[in-house]
Amino acid sequence: MLRGTAAAVALVVSAGPATADAVAPAGQWNVVHHDRRDAYDAVTVTPGGAVWVAGTRRGPNGTESLLLKGGRSAFKRVTGPGFRVKRLTSASDTRVWAFGASRYARWDGKRWQVKRWHHGRVDRAYSIGENLWVIENATTFPPGGKAGWKAKSTLRRLAGSVWRKVRTPIVVKGLDGKWAAGSVRGKAALARWTGTAWRAVALPAVPSAHPGQISELTDVAVDGETARVMAVGWVAWPCGGAKRSFCGETLLLTGYLGSFGFEVRGEPGIQPRAQAEPDGRGGAWIVYDAKGGGSRYLHIGPDSVEPGSFPAPPNRKASVRDLALQLESGGAIWAVGAAPSGRDGSIWARRP
Repeated sequence: MLRGTAAAVALVVSAGPATADAVAPAGQWNVVHHDRRDAYDAVTVTPGGAVWVAGTRRGPNGTESLLLKGGRSAFKRVTGPGFRVKRLTSASDTRVWAFGASRYARWDGKRWQVKRWHHGRVDRAYSIGENLWVIENATTFPPGGKAGWKAKSTLRRLAGSVWRKVRTPIVVKGLDGKWAAGSVRGKAALARWTGTAWRAVALPAVPSAHPGQISELTDVAVDGETARVMAVGWVAWPCGGAKRSFCGETLLLTGYLGSFGFEVRGEPGIQPRAQAEPDGRGGAWIVYDAKGGGSRYLHIGPDSVEPGSFPAPPNRKASVRDLALQLESGGAIWAVGAAPSGRDGSIWARRP
């Protein structure tokens, strides 16, 4: 389906500047790989447990693209598709997809098949069942707020060898399973895939206590066994003077089709880039940018929401850039990122 190839030669990562890879104990987040030269941007986990991580490495000749593979063993550097990978997704050990600025590629188990990308900036990529989706050119509500801001994005699906633009009843910012999270005319919204089209889902009114309030859901996580839907987003309202700077809070949605509820949390505040991922046990992990740098998380459990922080190397702050759950039930969840400075790449894992 894709033209062009890149050889697949595995290269062992130099152990000099990096800490030793470790197995994450059950029930807690742990740094399983750290390299001071690296910054990690994207992660995907195949149903077989192979963990692919994309990022960059600082070397003697400048910064270069980087692709690691690991999981059950130490992470090793492998040859990438020949371009800087910014997004990863996978459906199996022989269907791993990598997206860059102007090219994308599929790993078929032996080599990368590379093709030109003729569309917009890929913000997120998903391999869900037989469908490969991308969200491109998604707008992010600015931290200081901006009068006249408008939610935008484009959703595409690979049909054969052609990327088709898909009509949606909401502006989509995140997907999981058959669910899409986003907004409609300044209000948080969900949609559901019927197999042929997206249909809007009725939601209760978003709690409102401020004139001019707008809201959006930025991501959604669905538990595969219970069908519980959990989404994260934000609410914002004008709170300044003539420049209309905005204040905001975190918006959480949980429930099932036909029965949803919202919760507004003053902390951690407005989070335009918050990401959600199911935990494989009926709940979800919400990762967000913490005040003062780095990342923290909220864990949505059966009856409560618990905050927490990621472990980091000494005198470093953990800044998570991507999350991925092993697709099979009971798999580990993985996170990747770097220090706010853009280096000190870390890979975290939490095993059930």
